[in-house]
Amino acid sequence: MSVASLEAFCARIAADDDLRSKVHAAAGVDDIVSIAAAHGHDVDKTVLLREHAKALSEAPDHALHGINSWADALMHCFGAEKTETEV
Repeated sequence: MSVASLEAFCARIAADDDLRSKVHAAAGVDDIVSIAAAHGHDVDKTVLLREHAKALSEAPDHALHGINSWADALMHCFGAEKTETEV
């Protein structure tokens, strides 16, 4: 899995309300990986976690205040920034 695969999956999340809802309902990273696979994306857990941590560490504090779930954090980091309340 490359970062490009992860970005493609997140772009799909941004464009698909049903998929975004599934991601918001995910209990953790293993669920995210399974959801990605079910939608044709080869997402590796270690790459996902590493890229997620990198993106969060580089985000300004004000950008992190609206994050209330792992799914919110994932989508913020990879460009699918709608929050659960916007869905």
